[in-house]
This record gives sequence, structure tokens and C-alpha cells, in this order.
Amino acid sequence: MHYLWYILFECFIAAFLAFFIAEYYIITNKKFPFIYELMNVYNFMILILFLKMLSIEYLKLSNFLLFISLIIFYVRTFKTARDKFDSRFRSMILSFGYTRESYFYKFLMKRILLRGSEGFAFSIAIILLYNKIPLWIDLENNFNEFMYIFIFLFIAGIVKSSNFGKLSRI
Repeated sequence: MHYLWYILFECFIAAFLAFFIAEYYIITNKKFPFIYELMNVYNFMILILFLKMLSIEYLKLSNFLLFISLIIFYVRTFKTARDKFDSRFRSMILSFGYTRESYFYKFLMKRILLRGSEGFAFSIAIILLYNKIPLWIDLENNFNEFMYIFIFLFIAGIVKSSNFGKLSRI
């Protein structure tokens, strides 16, 4: 039970920090770094699985990297929500005389927080699910099988984050 509260607290703090990072990039109209593009669902699952394996030997390092990866994942979910809403309504709302800040607080923040709560719940579920998998039992004998999982999830993550074949405005 204590572990659940710890995960909830860690995920909440990471989501809180990620919201302010996303807010900064959106209000200042800066481009998000490419690292946020790579942190889609597949790559997040790979990273959590890798950190689960790393926590067997290096618990503190694993917890720190989990916190950083949660921040990056949450910023990615906020960015995705912004992209979906921005592509349709930003120019129209800004043409009504709203500033970027008022646009963010009056229109965009609700959608971002809703999408962020989805990412929050997903990340907690994945972390709790991976903590139920006893990886340490046959890890030495089946390391190649885990590497295949990593490789295929990583390929799926790269394909998901690439812009090849997508219609987009340039």
C-alpha cells in the first residue's frame, strides 16, 4: 500500500513539473525538443521495463531515471493535446484578440489537463503492472527474449514518432 502512495506521489510531482515545462514552451511559442517526440507510449513502456530490470541492481538510479522519464512522458502527452487543439483553433482564437497567455489559460489548459490525466493514469497502470512481473527469476537465462521485446517495441516507437506518410502542414 505504501508503494502505491509513493508511485502516486512521484507521478503527481512529475506531472506537475511537466505541466509547467509544457506551459513555458507553449506560451513562449518555442519548439519542443526532439526528445519529447521520442517518448511515445511504446518507448515509454520500453523505458519502464528497462528501469524495472535496472532496479534489481541500482534502485536509486532507477528511481531517478523513472522520475525523469515520467516528466518527459507527461510533457509529450501535453504536447500531443496542444497539437490536436492548435491545428484547428489557434489561429481563429488568436485572431479574436486573445494573447498567447489568455489562449493558453482560457482554451488550451482544459484540454491539456484532460489529456495529462489520461497519461497520468496510464503511467501508473504500466508501472504497477511491470512491478508485478517477476523479471529477476529467469532474466539471466532469457535475456535474449527480453532484448527482442525491447527491439520490437523500440521499432514500433520509432515508426510511431516518425512523420513518414503523414499528412501535415509544413
